[in-house]
Amino acid sequence: METNQNGAGRKKLYISAIVALLLINSVSLYFLFSENREKTDVVSEKMALQNNFKSLSDSLDAKNTVIDQYIGKNADLDKAIAEKQDMISQEKHQIAALLSKNKMTGEELAKAKGLMAQYESSISDLQTKVDALTAENQQLKGQNQQLTADLSTEKQTTSQLSEQNKGLSQKVAVGSLLSVADLNVEAIKTRHNGKEVQVKKAKAAEQFKISFETGENRVLDPGQVSLYVRIINPKGETIAVADQGSGTMQCENSDQPCQFTKKADIDYNQTNKKVILYWGQDIKDPGTYKVELYQSGHVIGQSTVTLS
Repeated sequence: METNQNGAGRKKLYISAIVALLLINSVSLYFLFSENREKTDVVSEKMALQNNFKSLSDSLDAKNTVIDQYIGKNADLDKAIAEKQDMISQEKHQIAALLSKNKMTGEELAKAKGLMAQYESSISDLQTKVDALTAENQQLKGQNQQLTADLSTEKQTTSQLSEQNKGLSQKVAVGSLLSVADLNVEAIKTRHNGKEVQVKKAKAAEQFKISFETGENRVLDPGQVSLYVRIINPKGETIAVADQGSGTMQCENSDQPCQFTKKADIDYNQTNKKVILYWGQDIKDPGTYKVELYQSGHVIGQSTVTLS
């Protein structure tokens, strides 16, 4: 009886030991499976995090290219963008350092996730600043286009006014010209008694006598008026002798100055006045001599004389 009881006790003890071993193995297997599963999850999440990080980094590079086009146009915005870029750069390096590890713990993964959230938020803030900068640039571009259009209109108006003023000035200038009448040229010589006689031969000619009347002009202010005589010889050359007062003047519709033979300053009081001028140099060649009278670069009278 006692032997049967001892056998039954040992049997229970064996069963209890087996159950205990089974429980221990089950718990060990559970923890081992959990640890492996956790490691697998960490690796999987790390890979997803790396892909997301690369995508965000590529997006940031593209945004930086856009930002570079606007840098230097707004000092305050430049400063804000520079500060945000520094912050993003620091976050980027921290994330890269964590993801470069071959093995990551759950704690390190959580830290990387937190940094990624900040990184994404910082990039979003930077995009907002870029959008603001783009909008501001478009506004400025529109204002510049409007200013350019206004300036073009102003230039056109100024040009029109300038042309009008030029036309008025020309009308005033033309209105101020003398209405020369009876411009006459004679070849003369002076006799011993002082009397002037007209001659027809070049060899006998001593001087040209140029006479004309100014006519009345109420537009021209009273005072001294400068007139210029241009004598053109039969060869088509302007007769000019420097020591006899010849020089150059600005002629109408000509960019180059033209020569004159003689200058005459007359006192004018808006009434008709008879003027006589003389010239005696280089008139010995036979042929036709042309005489032109100028005022302010405009021809106001013409005449000719022919010598044989």
